[in-house]
Amino acid sequence: MEFPFGQPTDAVVQVAYAVPDLTAGMRWWTDHLGVGPWFVNARLGGEGSTYRGAPGKAEFTLALAFSGHFMVELVQVLDDEPSIYKDARERHGYGFHHVAKIVPNIREEVERREAAGAVVCFHDLAPGGEVFFLDGGDDSPGMIELVQDNEITRGIFTSAWRASVDWDGSRPARDFAELLPN
Repeated sequence: MEFPFGQPTDAVVQVAYAVPDLTAGMRWWTDHLGVGPWFVNARLGGEGSTYRGAPGKAEFTLALAFSGHFMVELVQVLDDEPSIYKDARERHGYGFHHVAKIVPNIREEVERREAAGAVVCFHDLAPGGEVFFLDGGDDSPGMIELVQDNEITRGIFTSAWRASVDWDGSRPARDFAELLPN
């Protein structure tokens, strides 16, 4: 089966990078690889999130765009609070951070992975439901994000993908709110 945006339902749907400057990061991906348009969520995290089991304080901004049927996400931290992005930056600088999969029963999948030794490092609510970031393990290049599969998530990602099909370069940065259901 495939998601409406063309990626198989059992595949990785996103690769994400931590960047020092979101605008510069979007510009590089657009100028060098033609990726866009970008949908920017100006402020995430903070109240309601958890970092390593405690209330999260860190805030960040992100942008997502499609290249074909594959999503690219860029994340910029907005403060110096402890976070999964600050952890990664301190360990190996900016760059690759995580891959994401969309799963139908997110709580069951998290429990299954925890039973196999995975550690939840970050949890938050997103417009389509919950997201969990898990430590990928000692030999991994980064984290694994699990995203709740439902109509809202599918609609958000499908709308971003549709905007990328035959994109003419206009409005390279757009508000994430344009992807949300009315």
